[in-house]
Amino acid sequence: MLDARRACSRKKSGEKLVYSARYMRTRSRSASNSKNPASAGFLRMGAPKILVIGSDNDLGRKAIYALEAEYFDVRSMGKTFEEKDLLEEIMRTNPPALVVEGSGQFSRVVPTLKGQNSSKKAGRTRSFLPLIVVSSSLSSTESAAALDAGADDVISGVFEATEFVSRVKALLRRVAPDNASEVIEYKNIALDPRRHLAFVDGRPMKLALTEFRLLQFFMTHPDFVYGREHLLDVVWGQDRYLDERTVNTYISRLGRKLKGMSADAQFMSVRGVGYQFL
Repeated sequence: MLDARRACSRKKSGEKLVYSARYMRTRSRSASNSKNPASAGFLRMGAPKILVIGSDNDLGRKAIYALEAEYFDVRSMGKTFEEKDLLEEIMRTNPPALVVEGSGQFSRVVPTLKGQNSSKKAGRTRSFLPLIVVSSSLSSTESAAALDAGADDVISGVFEATEFVSRVKALLRRVAPDNASEVIEYKNIALDPRRHLAFVDGRPMKLALTEFRLLQFFMTHPDFVYGREHLLDVVWGQDRYLDERTVNTYISRLGRKLKGMSADAQFMSVRGVGYQFL
């Protein structure tokens, strides 16, 4: 578990405050101590990264401990109204798989997470981000307000770790991609994950395992921009010791293969952010 407030380095670049993406690198304590965590097996590419907001209160800490016990890759931060710029940067460059809001500030958190105050494209991207609100004292009216604001689930009352983790897993399953055995198609490219086959206009394309997984990720998440740190986590997994140049190398190599096959989609570099597949 890593507190983003303490771990993110900040530096001035003109008038722009830049946050280091390194906060996403550290694995959770429990996950790093496990060689083969069976509980994390339901996710295909590495342990799910979960951001817990409210690490400075008892409820947030309980949520963190419960998730770490199940081998999730847990990141945390304090009160978002004090760190809104940091949260915006996290959502833009390296979004988690799910967010747990435990700071009691869901009315301020939801617009940032769901992109309601951002561009149309960013809003479309973030609208799919799963969000669970946990509280010890929400009324039925407040719970309904949280759901109406965009929360996917609300847990109120005495915190039960088993129920909480089960709800997290259930929500992750609901938003997971379709069965990996189905053929994935984007423009004139097709992938068959079950047989590990790739085609451009019906012609087979040879891909190494990591190239295949990288292309599979972008084909199931087209148009959106993803940071290099995020790609390292979801494609290479948390048990790796690589730097961001690895992503550049694989993107370039895969891009050359796609261009050589006259694919209609190509990787685009967004300076200072990452890559998108268009």
